[in-house]
Amino acid sequence: MIFWEPVRSGIWNKVSSVLRRFAGNLQVDRSLLYALSARIWQAMAGPITMVFIIRSLTLDEQGVYYTLSTLMTIQLFFELGLLNVLISQAGHLISAVRNAKNEEQLVLAKCRMWQLIRASFHWFLGASVVYAVAAVVLGWKMLSSKSAIAENWLPLLCLSVVAAATVALSPLMAILEGAGFRNSVYRMRFIQMVSGAVVVWVSLLLDIKTWTLVTSALVQFACVFLLTRVIHRRDLDGYKVDSSILESTSNGLSWFKEVLPMQWRMALISIAYHVATQLFPLILFMFHSQSEAGQLGMTLTGTAAIQGMALAWIQTKYSLVSAMHGTGDREVAGTLWRRLAIVSTVLLVSAFVCATLAIAALPLANRGWEDHFVQPWQVAILGFGCLANHWVATQIFYVLSRKGRPFLIASLVGSTATFVAILCGGYWFSISGIVWGYTLTTCLITLPLHSFSYLQFRKRTNVV
Repeated sequence: MIFWEPVRSGIWNKVSSVLRRFAGNLQVDRSLLYALSARIWQAMAGPITMVFIIRSLTLDEQGVYYTLSTLMTIQLFFELGLLNVLISQAGHLISAVRNAKNEEQLVLAKCRMWQLIRASFHWFLGASVVYAVAAVVLGWKMLSSKSAIAENWLPLLCLSVVAAATVALSPLMAILEGAGFRNSVYRMRFIQMVSGAVVVWVSLLLDIKTWTLVTSALVQFACVFLLTRVIHRRDLDGYKVDSSILESTSNGLSWFKEVLPMQWRMALISIAYHVATQLFPLILFMFHSQSEAGQLGMTLTGTAAIQGMALAWIQTKYSLVSAMHGTGDREVAGTLWRRLAIVSTVLLVSAFVCATLAIAALPLANRGWEDHFVQPWQVAILGFGCLANHWVATQIFYVLSRKGRPFLIASLVGSTATFVAILCGGYWFSISGIVWGYTLTTCLITLPLHSFSYLQFRKRTNVV
């Protein structure tokens, strides 16, 4: 044992060194581990959730379930792309707080941060009320068209209210992430993911149908409230300054000059993107059948998990890169971003290959599970569209981290073309039309236009 201890210690040190070097090359840190854990959990829990849904809901009930779930994503119309803008703004502002050279600069920096917190909270508070009303009205109209309102109107009402409450607190999460609390934010998101899945399983076992969505939404709200109003309340309140100082500050944050130019562009881009990419089940629900909406909705649950896992490399470093640009470290930020883009792309492609093969193998189980998904070739086609979409998202995040203005024309033209393609394709050719319409327009129109604008931005700003 005396001779073994040094040998074991030496082996462990070498292994640790290799692992640290490997993690460094992949840009792995604690926040990324939390984000990846959440996505891995989502990937593992997704199939389990699907089994519960298959066992607990009929195809028609499954269609209603995914339709209501998709309907709740209209919150993007009311967030108006502001959350990503807030992360970037907070990243730049926190650099000013940390690098203040005297008390006057520190007070000014805190004042600007508090103005951002206060203005964004008021904005989202108003947006959440409008969102709740819109969700109820749209949901009522859609369910009524399929004679499914009688048993689902109360879950729809409760779901809309709880989701709106979460929207109201969402800017505080974004500002915390931009201000450097990435580990805490992504840890809570991981807790959200795990607890939300468990609650969904229990709810489906209890056979409460669409009330499952309400219980899941309650968990999401509880986690956001705990993080922003309990755990980090003092951190947010630490930027609070006296109202007299706010009124007397001539160099305070100007929402109209510093935030609005990016916000209204991101708002239009987010709305157009949502309409073009997030309404697939609704189109099938309206023009075809609830069962087809359920099949595509089930498949999109898996593909969304894949996209989210790949994008985790980008999102977890977004606030960090914003802070780097705030301090002028452009070269370091550019090098880091290129590595993240490569790693996330390889992960996305690998995961879609595995997903396509897994769905193709479902008939071997002889359980009829393949009837709840789209065809394997349709998943593969979706993968190409998602890859193009991932590259566009990577470009958008980097431009925002520089406080650059998003590429409005390129995004709107691409999203409009995609929406027309999926609407017409879905109307005439059902699932196949939507899949082909989304992929062809994303690959042949959106990505080329956006990449051209991105290269022009790099040339104009001399980005490394």
